[in-house]
Amino acid sequence: MSRHRPARNAGPSTPSLPGGTRSSRTRRSPPGPGEVSLLGELSGRDVVDLGCGTGRLEEVLLPQLGEGSVVAVDFSPGMIEQASRRCGDPRVTWLCRDVLETGLASGSADIVLCFDAFPHFPDGAAVLREAARWLRPGGTFLLWHDVGREQLARVHRRAGPAVENDLLPPVADLVALAAAAGLEVEIAEEDEISYTLLARRVG
Repeated sequence: MSRHRPARNAGPSTPSLPGGTRSSRTRRSPPGPGEVSLLGELSGRDVVDLGCGTGRLEEVLLPQLGEGSVVAVDFSPGMIEQASRRCGDPRVTWLCRDVLETGLASGSADIVLCFDAFPHFPDGAAVLREAARWLRPGGTFLLWHDVGREQLARVHRRAGPAVENDLLPPVADLVALAAAAGLEVEIAEEDEISYTLLARRVG
């Protein structure tokens, strides 16, 4: 396992699409209680779900959100259509857009989630900067995969040219990108079966 846990106040299947997003994948198991618990209290929180796919994550979040809200973003019309059919809850806004062109205001979110989607964004650094911009001071960014980096690479190579180069970076590289975006990393770890980064918006 590769693990990086800085001190709390350590300091700061489709082809590639224009603007920085790919979004064709099969959603696997949504985050379980362990991953969701990293987010703390969810009631009343405003959440952005990057690369929402078919809305599996919303089914996990909504029972705990109370009067909170979710903006769920995916570039794929098919994914958004499936997601909106799966979940018609009025607390969810479904956006079929590039994650770099959402139109979301700065400081509009308490939590930004990226589940099983990050390798499909060609400009990961830009995505992290946008996530940091959306977050309110102290807000939470959670990136999580339910497979390890090497296993995901094997899966994508088998899937063919559309996603064979959609890879997760070594966790240390992701920590550096997050810090450059203004996110303070609290947890960054990877092993054979998962890949996790938890960070807070600085300032």
